[in-house]
Amino acid sequence: MSFSRSNFPAPAELAASRVAWMAQIAHPPLPPAVQAWMTWARGWKDALPWLQLPAWREGAGNRLAMQRATDAAGLWSQTGEYRFGLDLKASTPGDLRWIDGAVADGWSPHWLVLTHGLDGDPLIGDMSRPEVPVLWKWHDEPHRAARPLFASLEELMAHVQAKAARAPLVPRETRSSTIFYTVRLLELGPDPARVMLALRKIFTTLSAQELLKLKTRLPLTLLDDSVSALQKDRLVQHFEGLGARVEVSERRL
Repeated sequence: MSFSRSNFPAPAELAASRVAWMAQIAHPPLPPAVQAWMTWARGWKDALPWLQLPAWREGAGNRLAMQRATDAAGLWSQTGEYRFGLDLKASTPGDLRWIDGAVADGWSPHWLVLTHGLDGDPLIGDMSRPEVPVLWKWHDEPHRAARPLFASLEELMAHVQAKAARAPLVPRETRSSTIFYTVRLLELGPDPARVMLALRKIFTTLSAQELLKLKTRLPLTLLDDSVSALQKDRLVQHFEGLGARVEVSERRL
């Protein structure tokens, strides 16, 4: 039996199934650098610290979700959300099957999701090296597109701060060339289940009940007043590829 709107599994069921599949994978031991990261992250557990860096999201900065960065179970749980994707062709209600990104899409078994932006873009630690270099990618990119961000976990921690840095003044003569993009989801389209899965990767901090309510809150803002043309294009391509209808608006300084 294939999935339909009425029998598609709830987010809690998806999460439980993914955790069960993840438990079948042998996890490499966490190196000392990751142990230090977990200890450090406990100080930010109830905060949303800011990472400001030119190479990170085209310099747009981002709040980081740290709630699951404080222990091994949380780190492996959020890693599973990126490593495993639901196999819609092989799955049926009551028998969910998952595609392992380490087999199908370039995910390394040594990668660990350390944290992510509030819209789901992950920071990935490469545990194949003792200093644990940090990579990042847009959440809807193939895993193999992950790119270097920091040479070590220690360097990442040094760049996290409590508040966003004050934006530099833009010279008057260049202000008119700065474009801010807003992307809104207008309609879910013919396959709302797949669109809801995509929304789950964006609104990662919402509960299952809150996520389901998004269907009644269209139009829904996916990107708000961002200077990132790349992120705007990726969102539009991704959601239009799922059959959804999106709208892009622009404004200039």
